[in-house]
Amino acid sequence: MAIQRISFKSISDLLGANAKPMLMVLSFVVAMILLFFAHKLWVIKRERSAQYDFSSLMTEYDVMSREKDPQWSKLLEKFESNYDKHSSSSLLPNYLGYKVQILLAQDKKEEALATLDKMIADMPGSPMLALYQMERALIQLDDTNAELKAVGLEALKTLANDTNNMFRDSAQYYLGRYYWAQNDTNAAREVWQKLVDEQRDEKIAPSPWVDQVQAQLALTIV
Repeated sequence: MAIQRISFKSISDLLGANAKPMLMVLSFVVAMILLFFAHKLWVIKRERSAQYDFSSLMTEYDVMSREKDPQWSKLLEKFESNYDKHSSSSLLPNYLGYKVQILLAQDKKEEALATLDKMIADMPGSPMLALYQMERALIQLDDTNAELKAVGLEALKTLANDTNNMFRDSAQYYLGRYYWAQNDTNAAREVWQKLVDEQRDEKIAPSPWVDQVQAQLALTIV
């Protein structure tokens, strides 16, 4: 019995000696858990706010795009203001995407390209990267500067030949359309035929460009 009392006393002394450190560790763990959930709630609230504002601006953009005299400058200010307001949101590329469209509507190609360059630089590794690279290439192809057009053409070729590009079919379609506009029907046919061939066995998500491409291919048959 004496041995049991000594053992019990030793355990009690040990627990008592370590109670404060254990309490501190437990308090730290609880605090970290609370901070984690508080951060999650803050992120959810932040994203909801950004989504609400972005949705409102999208509606304004759609309405304004149908007006005879759209006030693009005022809408651009709203997009830029909300971009700063929601600077930590995952929707920032979407705000910049609409900014590019507004700048193009104002025929401000240089500013639109600069905005796209910023977007591309800020999203390395993103699956959406190729989409914005393609948009930049198409703007460059539409420019009157021969050097800029050449840069855009090379970029579009690269995207059309990249098997890892999830927007490859779109790049192929626009590359073929560029050749078609240049009266190079052989080059257009080659690019579009590759698109059709690659999509032949696609059952889950066939390219929306296939029907248009096939119709264009039919026109090139002599």
